[in-house]
Amino acid sequence: MAKNPHYFSHLAHVEVLTTDLAKSVEFFRDVVGMDETGNEGSSVYLRAWGDYYHHTLKLTQSEKSGLGHIGWRADSPEALEEAAVFLESIGAGLGWTEGDLGHGRAYRFKSPEGHIHEIFWDVVWLRESGERGSIYADRYASNRLKGANPRRIDHVTYMVSKGKYIEEKAFWSELGLRNPDEIRIADDIPPIGGLWTTANLSHDIAIFTDPNIGENEAVLNHICWNVDSREEVLLALDYFIEKGFKSVMGAPTRHKADEGFFIYIIDPGSGILFEYYACARLVFAPDHLDVHYLKDNPNDAWGSANPFAEMGKGKKLGLTDGVVQPADI
Repeated sequence: MAKNPHYFSHLAHVEVLTTDLAKSVEFFRDVVGMDETGNEGSSVYLRAWGDYYHHTLKLTQSEKSGLGHIGWRADSPEALEEAAVFLESIGAGLGWTEGDLGHGRAYRFKSPEGHIHEIFWDVVWLRESGERGSIYADRYASNRLKGANPRRIDHVTYMVSKGKYIEEKAFWSELGLRNPDEIRIADDIPPIGGLWTTANLSHDIAIFTDPNIGENEAVLNHICWNVDSREEVLLALDYFIEKGFKSVMGAPTRHKADEGFFIYIIDPGSGILFEYYACARLVFAPDHLDVHYLKDNPNDAWGSANPFAEMGKGKKLGLTDGVVQPADI
């Protein structure tokens, strides 16, 4: 039987470090509308109503906001062991941990620019009962139309320093992820970003160059949750505005690189971007590749705002610095 050419099945969760845990929890639980599924020490765990595992978001109190780690579920128990061996062999391995709330032992590793990841197999499939329960067998929680009401986690985006994307590209290619969209300045120089998928989503992870950050700063840009329609994105934006939050960088609009219709909102506890998103294309061909050029603004198909141009002006992260700050919310 043919073997899948990758170790990962999908993005499972993201840990966000926040300087104000209480404010971040209030935002994601009460405004975004996610369910709190556990807490331990200085961390709180949440998920959207359409997620299946114990959590998709871990919020951890920290002196500095940023990315804690990105969690991936392995393709099989065997793939977990093989991934650990491979990651160790290329010098990316950080070793085994006993796991966390909601999943078993995990192998931690570092991608080339210093972002921390983990891969695991054993998980808690959390089927809710009572008020949170659903009559539908394929829903592990009911859709209670709570807050902005995202359905599931979709992807995560992080930034790398100038000239380092090519190392990330090689790393994720070796791990078996596919690259259906690539960002270039011109064809005669290395690419500066791209989308990476384990299966058919437009991407599980997106990686872009920020020329204003230093090497190994491991900067998180945003985490994205998905809904079923553009109308739900617009209804969510109305809800966020009613609650006193601002849409960032010209949204609502549509990405040119994957067609996702989106808004960006800033978590007031961590200052990190949250994306609310629908209707991105699916990718089925294993060799699909579309090339997007920086001059064409891959982030915004309708031309409202260009974060890449903002980075070219020296604004760190493009999407937030010099455009909107947490204090402006």
